[in-house]
Amino acid sequence: MMSTAAKPLLTEAVMFFSERGISKEMLFPEFEALLDGLVASPEFADETVEAVFLQINARLQVRAAVFFTLDFDLDGYVNRLWNMPLRQIAERAERGPDMGGGPIRLVCLGYNKQPQYRPMLWKPGQRAGTNDLALVKDAVARNSLGILGEDEETLGVISPERLNIAAEDAWYGGGNIVGGVAAEAAVAEEAQAQQEKHDREVREYRQQIELLNNRLRALTLEKEQALVELRGTHAEHLEIVQGELLDIKQELAQQQKVNAHLKRELSKAQSRSSTDID
Repeated sequence: MMSTAAKPLLTEAVMFFSERGISKEMLFPEFEALLDGLVASPEFADETVEAVFLQINARLQVRAAVFFTLDFDLDGYVNRLWNMPLRQIAERAERGPDMGGGPIRLVCLGYNKQPQYRPMLWKPGQRAGTNDLALVKDAVARNSLGILGEDEETLGVISPERLNIAAEDAWYGGGNIVGGVAAEAAVAEEAQAQQEKHDREVREYRQQIELLNNRLRALTLEKEQALVELRGTHAEHLEIVQGELLDIKQELAQQQKVNAHLKRELSKAQSRSSTDID
């Protein structure tokens, strides 16, 4: 049976631009928390910010880039009407420039075949004397996000202090190879530990996001219930006022009838008085 090659693992991130260059970087789970309203970015309050969604491989090379804009309210929260499926847009992108790892998938204003997203795209250019694509490439290479690349992973796993060197006579195939086996076992064990640590951190982060989502849903439900109660109280008060108004109208109508009757009686009395005088 033929085996298929594993799809390269891509790290997703978002970078924000200012007049001087890239002002903020975050991994995509952090960006999702920003979109969900769980956190705010006060530095972007009441602004429309230029940003880029990136897919980065283990060699710290950009493989896809979507240049989009993002609106923030007065408190630094993302506009809730904003909605762009960045992953799907990147998957349908056209071939763009080579940023060190071959042609990337690129979406930006003027380079996009999905017209419904055109109003939320921008075109990279120059700022502070440097090309925006170059700024992105340099930021990825600096790796401020702490992406675990292939070289870094290798150095972390096969550090000199963890290596067990085989005896000299084993280098030529004639001696004890226990040291080499031990070294391989140490490498495998360390790799497993690194993977477990990464998985644990991902689980903890997801649990935190789920906890915040639950709190947000609870607060939303509480506000909705309070609104329903307020509407009910208002309806009851309105019903009472309308009932009182109806009673007043009925009393007024009755009084008008009495007044009309009295006027008729007065008119009759005046007529009789005139007749008696005659």
